[in-house]
Amino acid sequence: MHRLILLGIVNISLAWADLLVDLPDGRILGSKVQTENYTYYAYRGIPYGTPPLGELRFQAPLPNEPWDGILDATEHRSCCIAMTMFTDLTKQSEDCLFLNVYTPAQKITEKLPVMFWIHGGGFKAGCGNDDLYDPYALTNEGVIVVTINYRLGIFGFLSTQDEVVLGNAGLKDQLLAMKWTQKNIEFFGGDPEKVTIFGESAGGISVGAHIVGEKSAGLYRAAICQSGCSLTKLTFTSQSNSKKGAYDIAKAIDPLISDENTTTEIRDFFLRQPASVLTEAFNINSESGPVIEVEHEDAYITQLSYDLVKTGKINRVPLIIGTTSDESVTVLEMIPGILPLFALGCDMNPRIVIPSNLTPKPGTDLDLLASKIKTTYAGNGTFVANTSTFIEFASDYLFTRSTIKQVELQSQYTPVYFYEFSYFGAVSHGTVEGVGRVGHGEDVYYLFNTTGHELTTSGEFVMRRQLARLWTNFAKILNPTPDPVDPLLLNVRWPQASRFDIPYLDIDETIQVKYGKKKKEMHMWNEVFYVYGEQPFDGF
Repeated sequence: MHRLILLGIVNISLAWADLLVDLPDGRILGSKVQTENYTYYAYRGIPYGTPPLGELRFQAPLPNEPWDGILDATEHRSCCIAMTMFTDLTKQSEDCLFLNVYTPAQKITEKLPVMFWIHGGGFKAGCGNDDLYDPYALTNEGVIVVTINYRLGIFGFLSTQDEVVLGNAGLKDQLLAMKWTQKNIEFFGGDPEKVTIFGESAGGISVGAHIVGEKSAGLYRAAICQSGCSLTKLTFTSQSNSKKGAYDIAKAIDPLISDENTTTEIRDFFLRQPASVLTEAFNINSESGPVIEVEHEDAYITQLSYDLVKTGKINRVPLIIGTTSDESVTVLEMIPGILPLFALGCDMNPRIVIPSNLTPKPGTDLDLLASKIKTTYAGNGTFVANTSTFIEFASDYLFTRSTIKQVELQSQYTPVYFYEFSYFGAVSHGTVEGVGRVGHGEDVYYLFNTTGHELTTSGEFVMRRQLARLWTNFAKILNPTPDPVDPLLLNVRWPQASRFDIPYLDIDETIQVKYGKKKKEMHMWNEVFYVYGEQPFDGF
């Protein structure tokens, strides 16, 4: 049960009255946050959906129920259950459909722009709480920030590839939270007609799903994809094998389960299991992410995204999109010994470099294809001998090639601003010479104040202000570098991309416009997909 404060109106102090918000579903009490030289108001743990428990497990979410009294929104509530290696289990629950609103508005009539954040974590981990995503750098620029929880792992993305469990419950949670924002944000001083959705990694892929998702139309007016987009397919995300994954998890729990069991029996078996049992089995047999659903009125994704983006059958909104300079650094250098091990694996079995989401045409010489990919990066050498070339390959393989392709395709239909985040600060992890060394997720530490990744240098704090200014300018007027030119942004104007002319903003110690990012590599990847690949493509 949500924590309520049951008080008579006469007992509410004037100080409390300033923190009360009347929503259509009931009253909530927030808290005042004083930081630097300004104040904003935080409303944490607001329910946006009915707890997805019992028969609602794995299903599309239902809207929250109204409440009586005053809901205490001064503290966070549970995160969604995630992979145990990433999240404190004591803060997790299946009852997790909560969001947080951070507003600098002093009056309900202010109509401030809204930035709706979708966290990353590989669709297996993460939480929207402000120990990870303290938004003061953004609210300081005069926007409202909404952060959300959505179901993860088996609870958010189980699919039996039929109508028994459609899949994508986590994306449908996001959709419901977007609808909640449209309905309620005006009571926090926000403008529902000026919502920008943004996210990083799995959050960026989620934003990409909402770009191609018809049911998200009209719920936002702009989007920002950071290190993930509509065309990104992570190697650990399986769209085609989700049914097999469901059976594998069931067999891990009970060896008597077999392929002879129906999907209804598998679902009912899962409904009887404690969350801890499902989580343990999922962590061992973990595949998680968006799936293509069967046609159904409750389905969210029923088509591959590549053709939708290519033909403009998308929500045509302005887009900021980009990557860090070396996405794979974060994983390849943080786990001791994994970089040379992966590099050696690709040297010994070059076919590994062929994209997992590519279906080669019949008769394709796979060894020749693998050699074409590998030599583009390593030349006639090996990845082990020059690990910087492997880092570059892995970064392009995971995120960069799909991002550039989305720029090429979507810029035919909407304004697109393309960037590379290459600022190397004290929170950066890369150590291998010859690469940019700025890894996956390191841009997030500048947009948000993140516990364990606090900024320490004056240069980092300048970068925080610059990145927040670019993102919030876009949320305000759909242009990250409007007139007049801004000394904070070094008086730079960020041009829009086009299909054949792709400028990008290099966000570094000196912010500047550059051209020709990954031109040689993209020529090769285009040949790989268009000459050797069967269409339709599952991403790029």
